[in-house]
Amino acid sequence: MRLQRKALILGCCLALVCFLSALALAEAEPKAGQMVSIKFPKPMFDEDATYLGLPKAEEFTVKDLKAPFLLVEQFNTTCPHCMAQAPALNSLYEKVQSDPQLKGKLKIMAIGQGNDESAIKMWKAFHKVPFPLFPDPNSTFGKAINFSPYPVSVVLDKTGKIVWAHVGAFESADEALQGIKAAVK
Repeated sequence: MRLQRKALILGCCLALVCFLSALALAEAEPKAGQMVSIKFPKPMFDEDATYLGLPKAEEFTVKDLKAPFLLVEQFNTTCPHCMAQAPALNSLYEKVQSDPQLKGKLKIMAIGQGNDESAIKMWKAFHKVPFPLFPDPNSTFGKAINFSPYPVSVVLDKTGKIVWAHVGAFESADEALQGIKAAVK
């Protein structure tokens, strides 16, 4: 009887290890060179469509943007790491806007994984976010990059290829900017 119990426990432990290994393999961190195919939702505000270079506020892909690169931040309004990173993202946006080489070349947006429009509007107001935010209640972007943790930042080119990726909150806007500038030459 004891031998059967030990065998059952060992079998359950092995099954758990296999399951966790399969999960780890299913979601690999986004990396430069990875292709992402997604149709982003309609911007919530007309000024967001204007900033992105869209003729009107409707669903879009990276190919629809006038800028050759798009930084997409995947976040969640309840994530403490995302909250800590919000000021750094605002600072990054300001640095891009004040850099003549980047201003027209790189657009920034963030997508709230698992968040609805009201949560996104509150986040935008509370953190005084100057760039477009999008609700993503079905985690469409996370599925497109095959990575659900947040925060994660990726820069996409016009083809949808990731040219720069950063998982987790970055230390400073300057650190992120340095990596982005190297990627969007």
